[in-house]
Amino acid sequence: MGNATSGSNTHIANATGRRVHVFYSTDRMILYEMQVNTRVGAQVGAAEKSAFGSVRLANNTRLVYHRDERIRSFFIPAHDFNKVAAEGTIYMSAYYDDTGNNICQNYHIPSDRSAILTPQGNVKFQKYGSSIWEDEHGNRYG
Repeated sequence: MGNATSGSNTHIANATGRRVHVFYSTDRMILYEMQVNTRVGAQVGAAEKSAFGSVRLANNTRLVYHRDERIRSFFIPAHDFNKVAAEGTIYMSAYYDDTGNNICQNYHIPSDRSAILTPQGNVKFQKYGSSIWEDEHGNRYG
């Protein structure tokens, strides 16, 4: 896969076994809005039930991130990697594409370092100067 459009040496390798969606920026990504929706419902009790009936509360909280032109993203198929098209330190957030579940948020990656998304859903730094699939401790993922 890869992307040769920048002078960056930063790559993200996907060893999760699933397609992932990676967002990255040179600034920390921030939460712009939190929506809390509360619904109240009432039900009148039947003759055999309590005369008071019942009240039901439902709370639904949703975090909203607004698109920022400085935040870029790409998909990485399982067992593949991509080059980050930004120079310097980046902050990465990654999600499983099939469920939207979070792998990491605002994970700090120093300049000219690469990262591996592991099968356990962790982030490990790649061993500098080695294979994209080998972490700093010598563990191989690819």
